[in-house]
Amino acid sequence: MDQHDIPHLKDDRRWMNAPSLGGFLGAACLIVIVTLAAGAARHALPEAVAILLFLTAVLVNAALFGLWIGIASAFGALIGFNLMFVEPHFTLHISQPRDLITLAVFLLVAGMTGVISGRLREQVDAAHARAAALEVLSQFSSELAQARTSSEVAAGAVRGLHALARGPAVALAPHEGKLRLIAAEPRQFLPEARELEAADIAFRRGRPEFASAQGWHGSRLTFYPVSGNGAPGPVLGHARIPSDRRDHGWRGRAIDVILRQTGLTMQRLALADEAEAERRRATAEELRAALLASLSHDLRTPLATILGSVTTLRELRETLPPAAQSDLLSAIEEEAERLARYVEKLLQLTRLQAGAQINMAWVDAGDAAQAAVTRARRSWPQARIETAIPPLPMIRAEMGLLEQAVFNLIENAVKYAPGTIRVSGAVQGRTLVLAVADRGPGLPGAVVEWLASDTMTRVKELPGLGLQISKGIALALGGRLAQPPSAAGTRLEIRLPVAEEPGA
Repeated sequence: MDQHDIPHLKDDRRWMNAPSLGGFLGAACLIVIVTLAAGAARHALPEAVAILLFLTAVLVNAALFGLWIGIASAFGALIGFNLMFVEPHFTLHISQPRDLITLAVFLLVAGMTGVISGRLREQVDAAHARAAALEVLSQFSSELAQARTSSEVAAGAVRGLHALARGPAVALAPHEGKLRLIAAEPRQFLPEARELEAADIAFRRGRPEFASAQGWHGSRLTFYPVSGNGAPGPVLGHARIPSDRRDHGWRGRAIDVILRQTGLTMQRLALADEAEAERRRATAEELRAALLASLSHDLRTPLATILGSVTTLRELRETLPPAAQSDLLSAIEEEAERLARYVEKLLQLTRLQAGAQINMAWVDAGDAAQAAVTRARRSWPQARIETAIPPLPMIRAEMGLLEQAVFNLIENAVKYAPGTIRVSGAVQGRTLVLAVADRGPGLPGAVVEWLASDTMTRVKELPGLGLQISKGIALALGGRLAQPPSAAGTRLEIRLPVAEEPGA
């Protein structure tokens, strides 16, 4: 926020605007009281003391009510002093020339007292108003820094406008061709039909629609359209600030700052959304490139095995013993199952790289991990798979994708790390961890660096598609695939955020 957003006092002459009627009446009462009191004691009260009493009254009025009332009080004190202490008494007639000099000096001193005290009072008021406006703007800036959606930005702007206008403030956003209320302060405030009409005019014309003057029929709120990077944004409205308020200028300028900062934040959010969309497109391209790079290696072997076995059976069936024929059929079956798993993985990759909608729901991560272990034991009966999965909290994910990610890690361990495989689960702070550990030789350095990065580009040392799919699923679910330091073998962790459960 720039310091020029809230100008200095010397640049705002509206602080010397017309004083209030209540201020005039209060000042007049004080002058009358001092005049009557001084008049009642004029025989015992020296003239010098009377002058000090009147100057004190002027000083008090100027300090309480401002510059113009201080100047008016100086003339009122002059009249009161003339009535009570200048002969002939109780008239404004001046019989002695020396009294003219006395009254002239009195008026000069009283006027200077009123001007100086009034200016000091107005500067104090200006400082207080400026501090109050800066406090509201500071709070608003903090809320903007934390805002992640346009609704949060609009709600913060409404709170700031409500504090500055000291009246109702609303935010309305376009929805299905109409403006819908998304935030209001006070929260129970509902705009009337005339306010909604004014907001619609401001939205369609793209310019402010000001509130009606006091006493006139029309909208009680002033509305401003806010746009974000060319896209239509919300319409903000606030109560009209009375023009006779001393702090009218400050509050108006602070409101302008809020509106400008709201528009800039809307643009920032729009640009952030565009950047995120570009990032997803880039990730999709990386996945597509990785898919094409994997096809030649991962599909060629099972297809070649199936084709060779079928050809052998067709051409040499009569000469082959039953055991050899059984081995060839088993090879066909195994490679067909292997090929089916590859196709399933390719479908998962295709779904991820296409940016398909993920059906997020509350799922039990422990159930997903157990389902992956059961499936792995059925696929590889000879594998030694241990589990240590305690009760885990519900998380927002898609059950099928989460199970597939754990299954891929188990499959990778079965193929490349013979020995016991341990599948575990834990909660670390606000993160849920599903881990697959083995006692194999570990991953190549290039693969470790690939796991630590956000890229999906395939490295040539990456074995198969399993790790790549698990990483893509973890990213799609809002988490990541990590490899923490391990004393022996490899430990891969799917780390997912733990959201607050509904109703908790």
